[in-house]
Amino acid sequence: TIEKKLGQGGLGITYLARTKTGDRIVIKTIVNHVLRQDNLLEFWKIFANEAVKLAQCSRGNPHLVRLSEEIIREGELPCLIMEYIEGKTLSDLVKGQGVLSEEKALLYIGQIGSALRDIHKQGLLHRDVKPNNIMVGHDGSGAVLIDLGIATRFVPGVTQTHLCAVTPGYAPLEQYQFRSQQGSYTDVYALAATLYFLLTGNEPVPADERVEGAVLLPPKHLNPQISGRINRAILHGMNLVASDRPQSIPEFLTLLGIELPNNNNNKYNSTNSSNTQQHKTAQVRDFYLERPQDAECYQNILQPGALIRIKAPKLMGKTLLSNRILDYAKSRGYGTVYLNLNQLPCHDLDVFLQSFCVRVGDNLGLSNQLDKYWSKRLYSKVNCQRYFEQYLLASLSSTVVLCLDEVDRVFPNPEVAGEFLGLLRTWHEDAKNNQLWKNLRLIVVYSTEVYIELDINQSPFNVGEAVELSDFYLDNVQSLAGSYGLNLSIKSAQKLMGMVGGHPYLLNLAFSTLSKNPNMTMEHLLETAPTESGIYRHHLRELLNNLILHANLLEAFKKLLTTTKAVRLEPKATYLLESLGLVRVIGNDCIPRYNLYREYFSNRIL
Repeated sequence: TIEKKLGQGGLGITYLARTKTGDRIVIKTIVNHVLRQDNLLEFWKIFANEAVKLAQCSRGNPHLVRLSEEIIREGELPCLIMEYIEGKTLSDLVKGQGVLSEEKALLYIGQIGSALRDIHKQGLLHRDVKPNNIMVGHDGSGAVLIDLGIATRFVPGVTQTHLCAVTPGYAPLEQYQFRSQQGSYTDVYALAATLYFLLTGNEPVPADERVEGAVLLPPKHLNPQISGRINRAILHGMNLVASDRPQSIPEFLTLLGIELPNNNNNKYNSTNSSNTQQHKTAQVRDFYLERPQDAECYQNILQPGALIRIKAPKLMGKTLLSNRILDYAKSRGYGTVYLNLNQLPCHDLDVFLQSFCVRVGDNLGLSNQLDKYWSKRLYSKVNCQRYFEQYLLASLSSTVVLCLDEVDRVFPNPEVAGEFLGLLRTWHEDAKNNQLWKNLRLIVVYSTEVYIELDINQSPFNVGEAVELSDFYLDNVQSLAGSYGLNLSIKSAQKLMGMVGGHPYLLNLAFSTLSKNPNMTMEHLLETAPTESGIYRHHLRELLNNLILHANLLEAFKKLLTTTKAVRLEPKATYLLESLGLVRVIGNDCIPRYNLYREYFSNRIL
């Protein structure tokens, strides 16, 4: 008995049904325009043959929906019978809870990768891998690939005729063509695009738009917590040129650090650190140079109801400092939670606060209790306060330090920013008189001044302890060089600082490069620094891409390059350019932060 229609794609319609014994099943059949094809009989034979192969795959892999080998007919319609899985699609999961952690996303991608590997072994392609076609069961069984509706045979290296059915954003360019060569690399593109969505929350730019000039923003630009390795692997997997992609699922998974087991289970070995912050900084910042305010932060976090605000442009060491504070708090027996707000959906206040509460609870090992503590009759902000007061804090026996990184993420949405930031201020004030709130300590990390209007009595940015990370001084630079085993003269240090100032990341990269390349001179490093062959080329290209994607910032920054004097810019442009680390603000005016930026961008955008 058909209960309801579940969905419809380019080639098929899916229904929820019940058998005579009351078991739920899913029935998939083809849409009418396929029935009108001249070669319907041939299609029937292929449909039946491939259904048998898919059924055999599904019996051996827990991450592929169970499929019956029997094809039933309803009039002229061929119908596939599949098991019904209760749960949420990955699309719904991300839209409801925000982007996944790198560790969780890679777990699901590895599981779906194992299913695709088995499909490919049968000489078949899936051709419709996407978050909407991947279920996560309520029973904790992991991710399951649920839709096999446009799977097809492929012969490597041979141009074949295919039914054109694409999901924009997830289908590679060859899938838009009626006659094309398709192979395992076709599903690699879709799997990489799915990982892109899981880690950014954004639908990828469709391949047909990219070939016309639309830009696919690197995932790391949307979520800085993504490690460089994963960022590169995703872009490699989504290459428009099929031959330039990984040619098989195992090859792509290897780039991600995932090793598929020989037997089919959901345990995957990953060489990626579960702590993406550690992975991100380990590439260059092997040495941490303590600043005087570090010790002050350690003492401040011990104070009841503490609130520490850490502000600095990107790559200045904010996350490293906050992690060290968390490590210190942990050594004192405190619970710790690190949460990057880039991982939360910020389009709606209620969704944001619910996701925030759930993620904090997850980090504390507490289950989701929104059904119990979140009332539809109450305002979102009140619900969030109740959830913390009556559940999260009440469940803890010790002090907890909550570190909120990339708080700038909420600034573009005034409603979310105003209410959430006001909530943080309220919690800090409540700690003065309420023992429960004394046990919550806050670290707020951000890159720029708040460029939205906040009630002075509702802002967390004028209370607590402010820590602003500045550039290193000359003696700091020499000490850092010594950590790399380099004997840096004052003259060489001054030359380097003349190019990159006292920027911690840029200095670390220079010293790391010099220590690994004894024959490289400081003169050569500085000569090539502002060019496409220099050691800073990747950093500079990322900044250039940011400017290109935001025309107003590009035009504002151009004004600074045409003069040696400080220039007054529109306030929001000033804040955003400062956040990127591109400008130094002097009073109300701006200048390029370093000569590295002035020289590189003068040759690129003027």
